[in-house]
Amino acid sequence: MNAHRRRSIFVLTSISLALFANDAITQTRPSKEPSPTMSEIVPIAIKKSFLEGKGLVKDDPSEYEDYTHSVKDENPEPKSQSSSHIFHHDKIHVSVIEAGPDKVRVEGLPYDEFVHIVMGRLILTLDDGRKFEFEQGDSFILPKGFVGIWEMPERYRELVVVDTEALPAP
Repeated sequence: MNAHRRRSIFVLTSISLALFANDAITQTRPSKEPSPTMSEIVPIAIKKSFLEGKGLVKDDPSEYEDYTHSVKDENPEPKSQSSSHIFHHDKIHVSVIEAGPDKVRVEGLPYDEFVHIVMGRLILTLDDGRKFEFEQGDSFILPKGFVGIWEMPERYRELVVVDTEALPAP
C-alpha cells in the first residue's frame, strides 16, 4: 500500500470515528436542551432579597484598612460592622454592602466606584468642606483617588460596582 492510499484510509477512518462519536453524544442528550459549554456566558441575577439586606455576610474589617480609618466624633456608640454579598467578581466586582451608622475617612480610594443607594443616606465631605449628599434611589460614581469623609448617618445599604483591575492585591 502506498503512502497516499494509507493517508486516505487514515483520514476516512478518523472522519468516520468522529461522526460516530458525535452521533453517540447527540443521542445521549435531549435534543431540545442546548448543551452547556465551559465558556457559557449567562446573566447573573441580583436577587431582591440581598438588596433588601437578607442573607448578607459580615465583612472582614481589614478589607478596608489600607485606605480608610474611623473618624472619632462626639458619638461614643460603637461603630457597626459591615455586611455584604458578592454577586460577581471577574473583570468587575459587583456587591451589596450594608453598614452604618458610621463615619470614616477615605485616604485615596483605590478604584473608580459606581454606587446605587438602596437604603439610607450618605454624605461625602471633601477636605475643602464641600458636601455631597445622596439618599435612597440616588446613584453616583466616586472616582479613584477620592480623599474625604464618608458618613452614613443611619443604617445604609448600597449596590456597588468596581473595576477589579484597580483593586489592591490580596
